[in-house]
Amino acid sequence: MQHMKIELYNGKNCPCPSDCIRHGQCKKCIAFHRSRNELNYCEYIKKKEKVKFYTIEGAVPSGKELRLLDYGPCAG
Repeated sequence: MQHMKIELYNGKNCPCPSDCIRHGQCKKCIAFHRSRNELNYCEYIKKKEKVKFYTIEGAVPSGKELRLLDYGPCAG
C-alpha cells in the first residue's frame, strides 16, 4: 500500500485536522504556536517524519549502555 505524502505549509489545502480559526493561514498559525512554545501541525509532522523508528538513525538515545547479552535469560 502506498502512502500519499502530505504537503506541508499549504494554506489552500491545509493538512491540519483541527478546525481552528487560523486554519489555512500559515503565518498566523506559526506565530500563534511559537508564542506558546508549541509546534504547529506541519512542524509536528515534519519532525515525526525525521524520526524513523526501528532503525539506528531513529534510535532515541537514553544515555544507558545496552548489551544484548543482558537479555539472554528473557529469551526463554
